[in-house]
Amino acid sequence: MARNKRVEKARKGGLIVGRITINRRGYGFVEAEEGDIYVASRDTAGAMHRDIVGVRVSTTRSHRGRSGVVVKVIERANDTVVGRYERHGKVGIVVPTDPRIRTEVFVSSRDPVDARDGDVVVARLTAYPSRRNAAQGIIEEVLGREGEPGLEIEVIIREYGLRTAFPDDALAEAAAERLDIDRALAPGDRADLRGTFTVTIDPVDARDFDDAISLEHVDGRIRLGVHIADVSHYVPWDSALDREARRRATSVYLVDRVLPMLPEKLSNEICSLNPGEDRLAFSVIMDLSADAVVESYRLTPSVIRSDRRFDYESVQSYLDGGRSFPDEESERLVRGFHRITRAIGERRVARGGLDFETVEAKIILAEDNITPVEVKVRQRTDATNMIEEAMILANEVVAGHMTRAGAPMVYRIHEDPDADALSQVAVILKEFDYPIKDVNGASPATFQRIIHFAHERPEKRLINSLLLRALQRARYTDYLGSHFGLASKAYCHFTSPIRRYPDLLVHRLLRAQLAGALGKEPVASMADELEWLAEHCSTMEREAEAAENDSVQVKLAQLMGEHVGEVFEGLITGVHSFGLFVQLDNTAEGLVHVSTMTDDYYHLEPERFMLVGEERRRSYRLGERIRVRILGVSVAEGRIDLEPA
Repeated sequence: MARNKRVEKARKGGLIVGRITINRRGYGFVEAEEGDIYVASRDTAGAMHRDIVGVRVSTTRSHRGRSGVVVKVIERANDTVVGRYERHGKVGIVVPTDPRIRTEVFVSSRDPVDARDGDVVVARLTAYPSRRNAAQGIIEEVLGREGEPGLEIEVIIREYGLRTAFPDDALAEAAAERLDIDRALAPGDRADLRGTFTVTIDPVDARDFDDAISLEHVDGRIRLGVHIADVSHYVPWDSALDREARRRATSVYLVDRVLPMLPEKLSNEICSLNPGEDRLAFSVIMDLSADAVVESYRLTPSVIRSDRRFDYESVQSYLDGGRSFPDEESERLVRGFHRITRAIGERRVARGGLDFETVEAKIILAEDNITPVEVKVRQRTDATNMIEEAMILANEVVAGHMTRAGAPMVYRIHEDPDADALSQVAVILKEFDYPIKDVNGASPATFQRIIHFAHERPEKRLINSLLLRALQRARYTDYLGSHFGLASKAYCHFTSPIRRYPDLLVHRLLRAQLAGALGKEPVASMADELEWLAEHCSTMEREAEAAENDSVQVKLAQLMGEHVGEVFEGLITGVHSFGLFVQLDNTAEGLVHVSTMTDDYYHLEPERFMLVGEERRRSYRLGERIRVRILGVSVAEGRIDLEPA
């Protein structure tokens, strides 16, 4: 409530309020309802990375769009700083390991924790920086010596404030939970679907299974069942388990570990739809026409028993003919599921839904769980698409149902792209001579045509990445809005309540709506909290994604550190006055600084996204493939330095 009052006061004073993201070079962007606002490094007024700030917007536009000056910090995001401890006489200084935190922290010589020069420490802030004064703090933890193997992930965990342990009361509640199917069935509102053949399809290394599917043919229609773990049965609103899940808002998947939203007793055992075991679920049962139109649906709490546990790789091998199905019933379900989800996907794309061709780096670690040994580049397959299309459809059915019911709800919305970002994409499309050059105000269908045109071209990955960057971030809200990327009028997250808190909220709201209990406690109280919960979950999702990406980058840097001096091919993904960003085929990205381009003096032609040599006229163009040599790496920063080969 205090924060809301501060926000309201700032807005009444003519300020725009949002969360500031500080770039590694010192400048930042404030993400606000009114759009992103650029803030120069000199204008941050002591604000730190991720703080909530009030900004006065300039009447003139900078080359980065709307710009402004931070006037006040409304809410601090950091109460600790991770950094390298340095002793200077009687003065101790903590130099942040995160370059986005631009202030050193002066620490007391009488800290309760004894740190040595060169230790990586956690300092708790006792005074925040301002225009006139430096930050001050006390050391409360020594993480290890700088350069110590595995330390970089511990640093990421502390930098993002990720929770690694569950409080005792939450663990006690989890330990007390029991799987009592008969008791769950007793009220009579839960469908017994244990006789329906059901399978799960997940990554090969998955440890929890929160969705399962079934497929039947009934009266000339296809009955597709999407069955989701009924976490809400075990995690009541405002219990100790719920409060901890609410704080975390999401599971975090780092390279070397998972930080789950729920204790393992729930996430990997009682709630997980393990094969051959009775489990409580929430089922979306849809009757589809042959061309994938939802003609009717049923939403119900249920009991299921998963008959088979498949992984994406094995299912793809079955479909490709590389392996034989284990039995006829599995083959019937998987082949039928493949056909209907392909039709579902075609309908989604036809209405303008986007199908980005993205890749994901999976870092394989040695037995020590520290040393990276390989990068597997994951791409979308028929097997992954099948599950994705089924989950999207189930989410839409639930969102549409709640919208028509006029019930309180947490939606997933995706607003139209930012005009400034689209204008940069338009320049690139023109430079690559794409048939579609004007994307300002374009529909999702136009984006889809661009993606399709790029499919067989060498710059495919770059174009997909640039379009993704131009889009606004999807977020959670307590009001209905469209989803640009899916071309959907009503969308929500319902299908992953083991790892996402918004899905857990949606389960509770849907259950209450079906039971006619929206006006009763605890849902009545919960409905009043949806606005801030949606905002909180959006913020925590972004933090989790950033931490996950940082963990991948440091391990990629560590892996590429074994190849210093070697030559690789890559794609130019960024062109700046200071050099070129190049992404290698294994997704590792590094910088070719202009100082290493010694054959000429290069200058930037920004309108063409090119570096051009003044004498020889050699050019380096965005989207061009290039051979580079690895000069060196900084594992702690996830940085790879390159030079032309």
